[in-house]
Amino acid sequence: MELPDDLLEAARRHAAHQGISLKDFFIAAIRQNLAPAKKVRREPPQVGSKDGPPIPDLTREQIDEALFG
Repeated sequence: MELPDDLLEAARRHAAHQGISLKDFFIAAIRQNLAPAKKVRREPPQVGSKDGPPIPDLTREQIDEALFG
């Protein structure tokens, strides 16, 4: 396998900056890329406006129930 020269040089710089070998840099990068993505639960967006009617505050459970039953 061959890498483009600019990509390899960038990897060498990053590895040196981190104080690790190029091999360890690639192993970490591959592991990070292959790791399952973690789902991050975010707060629901704020809706409505100051001028409109008040919107009741809903709990996460109420939102989940409304969306997923």
